[in-house]
Amino acid sequence: MVNAIVLTEQILSFIGVYTIVTLALNIKAGHTGIPDFGHAMFFGIGGIVVGNFVAHLAAALASHVVPGVTVHGVLAQNTETLNLLNTKYFPTHPGVAIGLLIFAIVVALVLGGIVGWLASLPALRLRGEYLAILLLATAEAVRIFVTYTKQIMGSTPTVGLATPDLFAWAGNSAAAATIFTVIMAIIVYWVFERIHHSPAGRLFRAVRDDEDAAKALGRDVVVVRRDAMIIGSAVAALGGVVYALNPFLGGGAVAAVSIFNRVFWTFWPWALMILGGMASNRGVVAATALVGILLIWPIRVYKVQLAKALGASLLGLDPNSFGNALEYLLLGILIILALALKPEGIIPEPPSKTLDFRKKAEKILKEEKIEL
Repeated sequence: MVNAIVLTEQILSFIGVYTIVTLALNIKAGHTGIPDFGHAMFFGIGGIVVGNFVAHLAAALASHVVPGVTVHGVLAQNTETLNLLNTKYFPTHPGVAIGLLIFAIVVALVLGGIVGWLASLPALRLRGEYLAILLLATAEAVRIFVTYTKQIMGSTPTVGLATPDLFAWAGNSAAAATIFTVIMAIIVYWVFERIHHSPAGRLFRAVRDDEDAAKALGRDVVVVRRDAMIIGSAVAALGGVVYALNPFLGGGAVAAVSIFNRVFWTFWPWALMILGGMASNRGVVAATALVGILLIWPIRVYKVQLAKALGASLLGLDPNSFGNALEYLLLGILIILALALKPEGIIPEPPSKTLDFRKKAEKILKEEKIEL
């Protein structure tokens, strides 16, 4: 029974975080037509907020309560300091933990939005592949900078920073983190559905479909694309927070090689968006659930076992490397099949809900007591 519960928590965690990250990409690429190949850059911001900013603030608050905890120790003695926080401080200070959780969400949204705005300044006057390459190159430059900056990721960036367990007070922190992940995914889906059917959502898609027509109607295309970048980037950073706080996803640590991984946080979301349906929020959720259960989750968690089952050792291949290659292979196959067999996606883009002008007119006439 316990194994079944843990299994369910793992799957829900994977589906939840990929729903958030893919919906964030969908508002940029699906709704507005921005080919963002640097999506992982914004996701990584959320991981840094939790592993660095929140950890430093928690250490500052706990330094007068828990012996051995210092702000300097967050980077200099990362594992020991975070272990003290997670075992001696957070379990007895639920109010502080919840406050830090809210702080992480707000800061990630703000920083993600700011970086999205900065990325939009030089980028959004470009088109097509030029814009895609610029965003990809920018994300790679940020990844390299963060990886080798000790003040951000510590002296061993490939190992990463241990993350604060902000759900330690709940008893079963893994279950609490899973519930948090699912709640965040539901909130993001609800917000993006509202955007889809709002005038702003229709304007995003109008710019995507015909920029010249939008300009002719007096719309500033650059501003519209900028707003889409800010919204999508902020939500992607929220996904990074969810990832860092969930033990089934981050494993209790964030490293530059994981939170800025292009395959995990750029190309898998692209594949899921294409499979589900561009500009279709329901399609994204359906594709994420389907692929998360059948592909992403099994490969990530059991890639070594899968490699052994497929005979990687008999071929003289390293099971871990073979498991990584298997994910790349399936990612490519998935994109090709989706484009060839169902280019519109599992659930195609739904029509926008607009006002029923006849009913609106009848209501006004009735209020004014005017008979037809």
